[in-house]
Amino acid sequence: MTKKTDVLDDFKQAMFDLVHRLLPVDGIRFFIYVPWAQLLQDSASNERLDAMLRQYTETWWSVDPMHPSRYEGQDTVVVTNSMLASDAEWRESEIYQGFYRPNGYFHNCDVFFRQQGRIVAVLSLVRCEPDQAFSADEVAELNKIQPFLEYSLEAIHVSSRIISRTGLSAQFHLTARELDVVEIAVTGLSNKAMCRHLNVSLPTLRSHVQSIYAKVGVRSSSELIAKLASIQMT
Repeated sequence: MTKKTDVLDDFKQAMFDLVHRLLPVDGIRFFIYVPWAQLLQDSASNERLDAMLRQYTETWWSVDPMHPSRYEGQDTVVVTNSMLASDAEWRESEIYQGFYRPNGYFHNCDVFFRQQGRIVAVLSLVRCEPDQAFSADEVAELNKIQPFLEYSLEAIHVSSRIISRTGLSAQFHLTARELDVVEIAVTGLSNKAMCRHLNVSLPTLRSHVQSIYAKVGVRSSSELIAKLASIQMT
């Protein structure tokens, strides 16, 4: 494990501890968000939530009204399900019926972190009980701490992704779109899920993948992952 990763892990644990001191929650999730990709760079506060995240990555992100892609170009910092729908409407929603309810959670609150206007990470808080909605005061408190957390995140972690992409581009002459594909491919997502995240057809994805293989000098996704293992894809 690299020193950079150690620092990021410390940052995430400190952020989880801070949230627990500020307000009661039943679970906390933090993930790095790359446009077109829900990367498997999640940290969760318990095993049940960790398993839940894998379901989200493959399927439920596309129907989530709180997915960060829906807030690009906006100034929204904190959003909760109660801000988007009444409890009755939320109970009838596809995301609640298929995702939150089976996993035992009712309320969700997301805090967005941006760099140069683009959302790059999300802190997600969940509660089990329907009568424990995130209050206006709690949302205000999260809005207060968000700028400091965003600054800290950028200093510790976000810039490393830019360095990684720049390094890959220089070393293998990958295009920006090919870099997007690589960032998703190394997570192990299925081709079907990758197509949904990238909003491309399977033939187009295959064309990108074959170009990447040729440039990197590999013949399979496992070889690609192994060759890039020493490069921190963040």
